[in-house]
Amino acid sequence: MAVRIIDITTGISENTPVYEGDPLPVFEKVSSVENDGFMVSRVSIGTHTGTHVDAPLHLYGNGKAVSEIDPASLMGRAILIDLSSGEGPITDKELENVNKSYSGKTVDVILIKTRDYSKYQGQSPHSGRMLAATAGEWIFNNGFRLVGVDTLSVDNDVSLPNHHLFLNNGVNIVEYLNFKDAQPGVYLFICLPLKLEGCDGAPSRAILIDLNSPDDFLNIIM
Repeated sequence: MAVRIIDITTGISENTPVYEGDPLPVFEKVSSVENDGFMVSRVSIGTHTGTHVDAPLHLYGNGKAVSEIDPASLMGRAILIDLSSGEGPITDKELENVNKSYSGKTVDVILIKTRDYSKYQGQSPHSGRMLAATAGEWIFNNGFRLVGVDTLSVDNDVSLPNHHLFLNNGVNIVEYLNFKDAQPGVYLFICLPLKLEGCDGAPSRAILIDLNSPDDFLNIIM
């Protein structure tokens, strides 16, 4: 059986854009093969750099740290939808219209492509379409337990209504994904954040597994 794995992770370098006010990534070589016989680097990044998971601790002092999030809650059957051709904030009505084409399919992860990747070169992650509060309410009311976007935030509003709604109700958030090589459809989604103890978020590696049926892969690994 052919299993196609699509990497949807935004890598991290010193040129990786970050949310306004977040620390810029810094890479430093502390030893080299030429001088020491091995290479080791020091990396300084914020916890919300590149593709990353937001933990409840991001907004709530008594919330779960990213190390306490159950990895199983960051995996599941996903729909990837493309809303890159629209204008303005993404609304509940747009999500409802696109979701009709996936009616009857059992999924609990929603991934939203907001940018035209044919014009991706040089694009800022701020250029994608953001989610309006009505979109967040639709996602929550339709029972999704994880939402992933290719922008730096799941919120169009600086008061962060979607962050509060999701993180207060056990809906995981994955931000700054890269859907350049992924077409809309149904996949198996896996996202594994670094296990940073006591932290509010963590950079993550995220993949889609493209099969005739996501159950096929589950049968392989069980």
